[in-house]
Amino acid sequence: MSQTLNKGSLIAQVLAGSWRQSPSPLEISVEELDAVAPSLLKSGAAALAWKRVSQSELRGSPAALELEQAYRLHALQSAIHEREIKDVLALLGRAGIEPVLVKGWAVARLYRESGLRPYGDIDLCVNPEQFAAAKAVLSNEANDRQVDLHRGFAKLDTRTWNELYARSQLLKIEDVEVRVLGPEDHLRALCFHFLREGAWRALWLCDIAVAVESRPAGFDWDLFMGRDAKRREWFACSIALAHHLLKADLDGAPEAIAKTRLPAWLVPAVLKAWEVRAMLRRHSTPMTNLWRHPAYALRPKNLRTHWPNAIEGTIGVNGRFNEMPRLPFQIGNCAVRAMDFLRHLPSMLRADSAN
Repeated sequence: MSQTLNKGSLIAQVLAGSWRQSPSPLEISVEELDAVAPSLLKSGAAALAWKRVSQSELRGSPAALELEQAYRLHALQSAIHEREIKDVLALLGRAGIEPVLVKGWAVARLYRESGLRPYGDIDLCVNPEQFAAAKAVLSNEANDRQVDLHRGFAKLDTRTWNELYARSQLLKIEDVEVRVLGPEDHLRALCFHFLREGAWRALWLCDIAVAVESRPAGFDWDLFMGRDAKRREWFACSIALAHHLLKADLDGAPEAIAKTRLPAWLVPAVLKAWEVRAMLRRHSTPMTNLWRHPAYALRPKNLRTHWPNAIEGTIGVNGRFNEMPRLPFQIGNCAVRAMDFLRHLPSMLRADSAN
């Protein structure tokens, strides 16, 4: 087994059940914790790791103290982010726009402590007919809040705005109402986002585990799975991964999900993705930013960074999670992304010349 795979397995071991009130004792060495602590810190999973480490003999080690500091920082940041969300929702509300909050706070609220699940951007989906108005409202307001505005739910689901909005729920941050997706749609969005992004953050699989274990009574598994055969495979595999790697409790889940057989390539691909450095570099330097520097973008190191892994390649071409080799899917995904880049290149050139 490679060093990368060993590190991914250690990360899974540290995070397994970490979101629960009383996680099981953690049994790894100081050297093993030292090896995975940087990845846990960079991927946002440090606070969850600290909760497990704090109940072990490792709690006084230098790596553990770093994890504890991250946990305390996330708890402080959580209060700041909640205030920012309230301000943004109030701003849009005065313009008659009611968005649906996705990811971020929408999933952090499911954890037993606010500091366990850090988040940064405020992801808001708005009615496609109100997208331009919402964008104008936010651009006219001088603020430093990081708002990621989405036109409907196209990046998260194939279902329509009206369908998902009709099942959405109103919650509260103190005295401000916050609209979030219904539990079935929320879990679908978490699963799809995890896979679409190549599963590179272990924290996202923790989100899936938490959403499964905290689902309300009467959770509609058929509604969650949907009718599309490929997506049913994707979502079932996502939940099976949460059980296999993080020991998520699938009690009450349909047999078709609880006994899902994972393709042989999937677990190794996930564990390799949790070696954060390459994927973190990729997401911090997207190709849309590198096109202005072709010599730099075409360096072998950077090209390797932007090569899709088996999971991202499959999702990018709407492929099946079967035992076929993944290379054709990865090549196809590169072709799709290249065509999409060329399609948007003229507008990027115009925007660049205007600036």
